[in-house]
Amino acid sequence: MDMLRLLKGIFSLDTLIYLAILLVLLYAMARCLLPLVSLAGKLRRAARVIITENKQNKEKKSWNDIHFLGDRLEGVWADFLQNAELRDAHGESCDVTQYINEETVIEACSGTRLAEITPGILTSLGILGTFLGLVMGLSGLNLNAADTSVLLGAMQKLIGGMSTAFLTSIAGVVASILFNLLNTHYTNKCEKAIDRFCEVFSLYALPKPVSQDTAMLTLAQEQ
Repeated sequence: MDMLRLLKGIFSLDTLIYLAILLVLLYAMARCLLPLVSLAGKLRRAARVIITENKQNKEKKSWNDIHFLGDRLEGVWADFLQNAELRDAHGESCDVTQYINEETVIEACSGTRLAEITPGILTSLGILGTFLGLVMGLSGLNLNAADTSVLLGAMQKLIGGMSTAFLTSIAGVVASILFNLLNTHYTNKCEKAIDRFCEVFSLYALPKPVSQDTAMLTLAQEQ
């Protein structure tokens, strides 16, 4: 009997709602926020490597490796290197911002769609707990009961249901606000890391375009 009461207490209505809110929050953070943190870190580290290698005048640059920006951006970076090589052969430069930008980094490599719907899911779970708590409290209410102890028990059940209703709503709203704040913070950091990387790459790594006369001469020689 003690074990049954313990299980009933653990898997009570409010506990299940809180657990659902927590699981959704943790899942969204793992799918949306952690990739942003990882991508921003890799871009900042890549910018530092480019600056260091430029100061050391290294002939073999690390950014020529398709794995330079990590696994998530490997495909995008491989496309950039391929196009940069082709353009360089014709005396032209390749704009890195066309390949490393918010669309290719943030939207493609993190759960942007999930981040948009997560606050609504968290708030909805809180509202669900509100209705379930009210239903739970009102289900045992019987104002026509003659026994005072029965009436007091029903009132206590109603108060408990209302407590569950309000607390689950608060939990859902707080979780939603927390996720929004964290997502905005790390998205801004990732955007700044993208801008910093593109700026550093354009200054220190991107081959400078040759003059128009040289480009025409190269094209004539190829023909």
